Amino acid sequence: MPQEMSFAQALTEAKQVIVQQASRIKGDAEKLRVQQEMLMNQGNTIAGQEQRIKEQAADIERLAGEITDLTGRLAEAVTAREQAETVINRQGERITTLEHQAQESERLVAGQIEQIADLRRERESLIERLPTQKDADALAAMSSLLMKKVAGAGANANARPAPTMRLAEAA
Repeated sequence: MPQEMSFAQALTEAKQVIVQQASRIKGDAEKLRVQQEMLMNQGNTIAGQEQRIKEQAADIERLAGEITDLTGRLAEAVTAREQAETVINRQGERITTLEHQAQESERLVAGQIEQIADLRRERESLIERLPTQKDADALAAMSSLLMKKVAGAGANANARPAPTMRLAEAA
């Protein structure tokens, strides 16, 4: 059965309960203070992280703009390269055509040089066969003698005209 307590005992017991509760309250208050500090630290960390996220988002947006610019520049460079290749191909074809034309011209020039050499040889051969000045003088003297003889004989043959001989016919 319950024992009857004295007022002093009840007061001591109440005091102990109050001290225990005060200790618990102090412990709970300390825990709350630690949790508040932790929440403040986490809030600061979250704010820092949000700031970094904003900065990273701005960096990503800036990089996306750079990528877009670089993509455009790459497309321009690819187009320029393709145009340059087209020009180079056309120039290569033109060079090949010019090389063929140069080879053909060289062949023609070689043929013409050979033809000129043949003509020179033929000219030299003809020059050797032409009458010399001595031959022309002798031919003129013979023509003159023949004219005199024909003129004398023509008076004897009823004055018939004497045939004339040309230098070109004698050659």
